[in-house]
Amino acid sequence: MEPLISVIIPVYNMELYLERCLDSVIGNTYRNLEILCVDDGSTDRSLEILRAYEEKDSRIIVIAKENGGVSSARNAGLDRMTGEFVTFIDSDDFVHPQYVELLYHALLECGTSVAICGFQIVDDITDSEIPGSYSLDLGKVRVCSLIQIFKTQNLRAYCWGKLIHCESVKSVRFCEELNLAEDTTFVAEVYEKGKIDDTTVLSYPLYYYYQREGSAVKVAKNAQLFRFGSVWNQRLQRSDRDDIYLDKAIKWYLSLRYQVSHIYPDREAVHECNKQLKMLRRYIRKTNIYKITEKAAFLTFIRIPGIYWLHRIVGDPSIWKWEKIERQKRMAERKKRSSKEST
Repeated sequence: MEPLISVIIPVYNMELYLERCLDSVIGNTYRNLEILCVDDGSTDRSLEILRAYEEKDSRIIVIAKENGGVSSARNAGLDRMTGEFVTFIDSDDFVHPQYVELLYHALLECGTSVAICGFQIVDDITDSEIPGSYSLDLGKVRVCSLIQIFKTQNLRAYCWGKLIHCESVKSVRFCEELNLAEDTTFVAEVYEKGKIDDTTVLSYPLYYYYQREGSAVKVAKNAQLFRFGSVWNQRLQRSDRDDIYLDKAIKWYLSLRYQVSHIYPDREAVHECNKQLKMLRRYIRKTNIYKITEKAAFLTFIRIPGIYWLHRIVGDPSIWKWEKIERQKRMAERKKRSSKEST
């Protein structure tokens, strides 16, 4: 008999998207599922929808709790799960009919503790797929190292889109202090505590990520961004896994400094970024995870912010257009405030 696989779905005010998500899960070709739907104190019809699905399908287990955030909801699911493997699906996203089956068989084929699939972004305005899927060579199954997972743009270290052996998550929980990128820090800790390096990568885009305007990533504030960075720094200092934490911390603070310098100007934030980057500089010099050319590039980016800005613009010319739009928005807001004060 196929092993029981736990599916954890955190839910908060998702009545518009929830049925699509649940239908995609219960319609999966892999049938031996335990579908843990954690309602995190929703104030819309989400809990009502969950209860209706619970009555229709005995595999669905609804856990209702007070609002505590997405990390708290996922942790409630982890505390309750009984499966041999676990996968996370966000309640505004949906999955391919063979999502679980293909991930499970790929994991067995390669003998790893974690399997990852590609994903496809779906736009919330047009409700259509944005061209280009996030995966490697389409259709191939391969084994990648941990550092490849964290450094490869088309893989991403999110908690969703993965199948994980439950032994690897026994002592790991989501950080409830974070409300941004908390899943990335969770995945890093799973790899570290489970002493995992090799990962099965199935390049089919089996997960559909629904990109909404109101998502946590899109409304993140500087305080949240710095809190996330501090988590990477703390773990870097108490761990020997430079391959996880250094790479993430240095790229995070370079990107954050770029944002608070060029997009949403904030002198104090720039100062804090520079302080953190100065601390990370000594780790770059002594680490073995970067080639000499990579070390030189990062050290140059830290010392000369303008070079990093140029690197971003050359790498993605659309950023220049985005900067221009954001500057125009700020000017319009200033004019609006000035006119209100004058009246």
